[in-house]
Amino acid sequence: MLKRKSLFSFIILLFFAFGYNSIIANAEENHELSTTQKEHMRQLGFSEQNIESMTLDEYSHYENSIPVEPFVQTETIYKITSDQDGEVKKVEQFNEEDGLLEMNLENYSFPAATAASCSGTICTETTSWMSMTTTATKLGNGRTMLHNNFTWLKNPNVNLTDMVGLTYNDSAVIEPSTINFSYKWKDGVGDHSRSYKDMKKSPQGLAATFDIQGIGSNAGTSNHHGYISVEVSKGNKNDVSANAFGHYTHTTFSFNISVTIKTGDIGLGWTTAETKMTSTAIKFNF
Repeated sequence: MLKRKSLFSFIILLFFAFGYNSIIANAEENHELSTTQKEHMRQLGFSEQNIESMTLDEYSHYENSIPVEPFVQTETIYKITSDQDGEVKKVEQFNEEDGLLEMNLENYSFPAATAASCSGTICTETTSWMSMTTTATKLGNGRTMLHNNFTWLKNPNVNLTDMVGLTYNDSAVIEPSTINFSYKWKDGVGDHSRSYKDMKKSPQGLAATFDIQGIGSNAGTSNHHGYISVEVSKGNKNDVSANAFGHYTHTTFSFNISVTIKTGDIGLGWTTAETKMTSTAIKFNF
C-alpha cells in the first residue's frame, strides 16, 4: 500500500510539474478546459458531465487543489416512478452497472414514453432517472475535498426546487471559503447555468437549494447536472478518519422551505412534498 501511494504521489507531482504551465495558456485560447485541466478534475473525482461543462471561472476554484492519494468514491443510480399527476410513488436505487442496464432496457421497451406502466401508447406512470456520486479526495494542503455530483439521466417529471448537500460527522470541520456549487442544463439554444437559491451551513453539513429549469428555448431542457463541494480538515489532532454522506432531494410541491441539517440527513420542512434519494456514504482518512 505504501508503494502504491508513493507511486501515485510521484505521478501527480510529474503531472503538475510538466502540465501545469500549459493549463491556463491552452484553455484561454478556446475558453474551455484544456485536456490537462480535465485530467486534473478527473484526478479530483469529478463526474464527466461536470468536467465537460466546467468553465474556466469554475476551474479557478480547483486549480491549486492537488490530490496526493487516489480518491474514495461511491455512485448510486435512482429510478423515480411518478403517477400522471407527478406525485412520486416509488424510488429504487441501483449500483452504476445495474442501474444503467435497467435504464437502457426501459428505453428499448418504451422509447417514446419512458414509462414504467404502459399499455400500447397509454401510460399511467412515468419514470425519471438520476445518478449521485459522492467523493473524498485527500489534498496536498492537508485537507480533504468532499463533493457530491448529480446528473438527471432522464428529466424529472416535475421541475420545482431541489436540494443537493453533504453531511459529515464531528471529525470533519469545513473551510467556508472553499464551498462551491454548480447547476447547469441544456436546451435548443445551448448550455445554461444558475446559482443556488439558498446555501445552508451547519457544523454537520451544508445544503444548496436551487430551481430545476423546466422550460427550454427552441427545445425542451435536458442534461441537468451539477455538484456541491467543500474542503474539510480534522476536528482534533487525534482524528484519523471521518464519514461523509451525499444527499439529494427532489420536490413536487414546496412552500416556505426550511432546511434542517444533521449528520446523515437533510430535511426541507413539513410544508414541502419531498422525495429523498437514499443517501450515499463514504469513509475517508485524514
